[in-house]
Order: sequence, then structure tokens, then C-alpha cells
Amino acid sequence: MSLVLRSALLALVLATPTGSFAQDTETFDAADGTYSFQYPQGFALSHMFADGTGDVTGVTASSMDNGDVLITFLGPRDPGDIADVTEDSRQAIVDEFTKAIAVLPSIELKSSAMTTMLGQPAVDMVFTNKRFKNVAINRYVFTVRDGKAYKFECLYRADKAELFAPACDLAVWTVS
Repeated sequence: MSLVLRSALLALVLATPTGSFAQDTETFDAADGTYSFQYPQGFALSHMFADGTGDVTGVTASSMDNGDVLITFLGPRDPGDIADVTEDSRQAIVDEFTKAIAVLPSIELKSSAMTTMLGQPAVDMVFTNKRFKNVAINRYVFTVRDGKAYKFECLYRADKAELFAPACDLAVWTVS
């Protein structure tokens, strides 16, 4: 294969969206108009109660094949002792989330990284829950903006992470 053809193929692969980003997107608008975010087409609105009633709390792609798949944005809330999100405050944030989330031995922190949300530095934390046959990923992206705390909660099966982690990324990157 010629260098030109390989270069053209590489450019095509790098330019082609992968995973959920290849799909068309829709916009979630909060009922009170305070925020919106993008999510892949094929998700549905998620209601507070399993029977489809109550307030809309986010989006879902839950099914028998997918397992539980939820993306929810929460805020504004009181940030407690966390005034801002920086690399210096990252460990304190991770410790607080770990204390609140990892209440069972089956739940453990797998990773944390700095990212951006709402134009602010944010902490992206991934927890696993090995309590059931399929390992669940509970992902939280947290930031503080104008003295208020905001977070995304994304839930999906570990074996479906390649499919649903990009949907969480899309929501985090587009929330406004």
C-alpha cells in the first residue's frame, strides 16, 4: 500500500466520529430552563419513577441488552467545604465522593482525572460496582461554578463502556 493511500486512510479514520458520536444528537432541556446538554439519538427521557411518571431527571438507554444506562445532571447545589475545583482540591473531592459512593465493599474507585465542565475545571471519577454479574460503572463529573456545585452522574455496564462512555463525555462537554 502506498504511503499516500495509507495517509489518506489514516486521515479518514481520524476524521470519522466513533461510538455514540457517529449518531445524531438531541438536546436535553431542563424543565426549569436552567441548563441543557447534548446526548446521542436513541436515548429517551428518564423519569424520576420507573413507571415513567415524575419529573424528568435525565436521559436513558436502559434495556435488557444494555442494562441500566442513565445520564443525569444535578445542580446547582451547595458545594459544602469545596470552594473550587483545581488539581490541588482534586484529592479532597475524590475522598468526599469515595466516602459517599463506596459504601459497600463491592464499590471501589477505579480512576479520577481532571477535565472541564461548564467552562470550569472538573473532576471525572469512575467507580465500579462488582456486586452483580455485570460490573457497573458509576461515573461522576463534578465542578463548582459561581459558588454552586454541579455534577453529572453516568451509569452503564463496564462491558458497554465503549458504547456509553462517549455519551457521558458528550453530555459533559456540551452542558450549558
